[in-house]
Amino acid sequence: MRIGFGLEPIKGLGLDLIVRLLRKILLEHFEFNWRVIPKVEDVLKSLGSATTVFHLPIFNRDCFDFSSQTDTYEIQMQEVVSFINQRSSDLNILFVLAHMPEDPNASYELMFERLEQIEVPLVLENVVGYTDEQFLDFYHQAKDSLGKKVAGHALDISHRYVNDWQTWLDIPEELVKDIAYVHISDCTKTEDLHLPLGLGEMPFNDFFAYLKDIRYDGVINQELKPNGNQADKIMSSSLHCIRPFSKTKYLRMKSRCAFLKPLLWLQKRKFKDVKDLTAEEIGYDYV
Repeated sequence: MRIGFGLEPIKGLGLDLIVRLLRKILLEHFEFNWRVIPKVEDVLKSLGSATTVFHLPIFNRDCFDFSSQTDTYEIQMQEVVSFINQRSSDLNILFVLAHMPEDPNASYELMFERLEQIEVPLVLENVVGYTDEQFLDFYHQAKDSLGKKVAGHALDISHRYVNDWQTWLDIPEELVKDIAYVHISDCTKTEDLHLPLGLGEMPFNDFFAYLKDIRYDGVINQELKPNGNQADKIMSSSLHCIRPFSKTKYLRMKSRCAFLKPLLWLQKRKFKDVKDLTAEEIGYDYV
């Protein structure tokens, strides 16, 4: 099992420093979005052998996704496709991740045409507000259109918990066998808050037991929006993720986290610009 972390450019901090610190606590995977494009050389300074996933733009945040029919963002979409195809090897990209369309004027046909241009396997993620039946309809259409380019299902378990916390682990069997990638964060029964594990209501250990039952052995990526004072919570969250799967990795990570805490204190000047930022501010529009 590999534990990962979703990253974006953050005001006052170089991505090379952030990746280096997270690598020190033995995180082996990172997820990026299109905001990393101008910062890619910083990432490569510290990435090493860690793998990555590239998350495509999402409508609720970026005002477009790959299903959007407006011409306004066509240039950005083509830049994203070109970047992925050109830098996939440098960044050790395993998958490109796409949401099911959230643009009210979505075109599945146009989305599949754009995804076809990407030369990296695709995984498709469930989102808040859509039923299993709606997601399966999209998933089937994508597989029919894109064939083997679709590598599987990106399971966001927190989205499932917010959608229906009583049936969140009743995942359709045809999706269970296709799980290729996992997103996790803590949340409440009604809000997708992207908290470090242990700060919300989700019984994440029940989910980890589920993953063990189905013998999942891929990446668990933490899709978090911690505030500027929660570096220690990121460490705790990472430990929660690895503990059920490997005692050896857990003990090694725990030791590294204990070592890193005083190092973070020594680096406090570099972190002063983000110490008081809120979760909503971190990573937003700092490219």
